[in-house]
Amino acid sequence: MEDANHKMYAPFVHRGRDGLLSDGGTRLLSEFTRDELLWLFRTDEEGLHRYKIHSVVAMPSYEPSVRDVAANCLPDIPPYHWIDICNKSAPLYLFPGKRWLLLRVVLHNYIYRRWFRPYRSEIDFLRFICKFIIPQNLPDDTKVSLSTVDTIISLNKAVIAKFEAQRIIEVKKRAATQNLCFSWSDPENLDPYILQPLFRALVIIISDEKYNKEPSTALGNLPVYLARTGVEQELSAPISFEPLAAKIISHIEPGRVIQVTLETAIDFVIGLEAREAAAFGLRPDPTDWKPDEDMLEAWRSIGETEPLVGPNSQWVDDKRYPQWTGSGKYNEASLMPRYEKTAFWMQGNRDAREERYEETQRAAADAARESAAGSHGK
Repeated sequence: MEDANHKMYAPFVHRGRDGLLSDGGTRLLSEFTRDELLWLFRTDEEGLHRYKIHSVVAMPSYEPSVRDVAANCLPDIPPYHWIDICNKSAPLYLFPGKRWLLLRVVLHNYIYRRWFRPYRSEIDFLRFICKFIIPQNLPDDTKVSLSTVDTIISLNKAVIAKFEAQRIIEVKKRAATQNLCFSWSDPENLDPYILQPLFRALVIIISDEKYNKEPSTALGNLPVYLARTGVEQELSAPISFEPLAAKIISHIEPGRVIQVTLETAIDFVIGLEAREAAAFGLRPDPTDWKPDEDMLEAWRSIGETEPLVGPNSQWVDDKRYPQWTGSGKYNEASLMPRYEKTAFWMQGNRDAREERYEETQRAAADAARESAAGSHGK
């Protein structure tokens, strides 16, 4: 959208210096129709969700060590990574090879676009398809073997155990203390923030061994691994790779660990999400969502007396808004490509430094050989 000065902006719920709520441009929210306001609320939530999920991927990563697991001394999960485990369908273990810093940004953009459906995806309570985890001290940071997969599965079980232990502490802390300063990464009410059963049952494992610096728009064929952990008691049915038979690149262990493309892996997890939701309903329930005070004020300002309730995935009328617009679209089309471009630029700098270092090492080795040859010639 454009403001009076023809500058592009994405409408969002904004309180001005005059105390009035507007769309961040020239319109007061009290001037909106019901459909317009519901569209604004939903697209504002989409923009926030896109930014929050990206932020946790881009900030210092969660990097648990397999050595700490072996020694039974895994440190506490940082708070912003603890909350990011909640309501994710699967852990994504990205090996820390030479290009992982670039790959995590590119992966995030590809996966988000594959998973997200404008206006319709359930995005409350930080719900998303996966949580990025960067395992440390693996025997090999590039190649995936059956023993490495088993190490990752053991790490995942340890991470979950630590997650659950910290949850008990966090719940008690909230019960005992009043007037804490809460934020989106440290919410006051933890009831809707849960560990999804699929998170226990399936892991995605990705190495940058076959990654050749493709952009997110061309990443679907990247080889990745899916591994069943054996913890499926809370699922509606066991996980089976049989539906993927025609798409499996290789069997690391038939029925338990397979290699497929990234596109196939993400679509498979999306299908499992849908299967579990059909069996048990969405957990947490989207109707448990509560609007903030600004949203309630805007809602009442247009004369609405009924409660503003979720799921917000049903708020936007497709006929009135056939094209995806708003804050989520703005972040997707503007911010995320810039972040990816920056990640490629930074990877280029890292590659250049490594090349200069290798040239220096080669020159030093050549000089040493020449010196040794000269000494023998005397």
